[in-house]
Amino acid sequence: MKFADWAPILVAFITVAGGVVQARRKRPMTREIVKQDAELLALLPEDSEAKRILAAHIDATVRKIVEGEDERTRDLSGVLFWASFLALAVFLVVVAADRGGYWWLLCLPAAVAWLLGAPAVLQDASLRRRDAGGRPV
Repeated sequence: MKFADWAPILVAFITVAGGVVQARRKRPMTREIVKQDAELLALLPEDSEAKRILAAHIDATVRKIVEGEDERTRDLSGVLFWASFLALAVFLVVVAADRGGYWWLLCLPAAVAWLLGAPAVLQDASLRRRDAGGRPV
């Protein structure tokens, strides 16, 4: 197989991946929700029980945001390491598809690399509390 055979599949994959990323970005962020809650708080009457409850909720959310920003990080070196496993898996499958025959046996190590790499990339890319060594706490 030539690259021209794989190009439409690659373009479709990139398009779907971009759509998924954009769909995730449409969700309101925590700070935006707090801002909307603060605007709602200003509209409530002073003697309302709901105003007191909403003010306590806003206060707790702001504390969580401030405390969490300093402690939650991503492990960039881990993401790059495990992304190389994903790249290796893709490379092995492309070589197997190009050569055919017994080369399809390369899909076995490709599957192992993918099964190790995909969950690890997600774990290292997520914001988490980490110790000094970068390990999740």
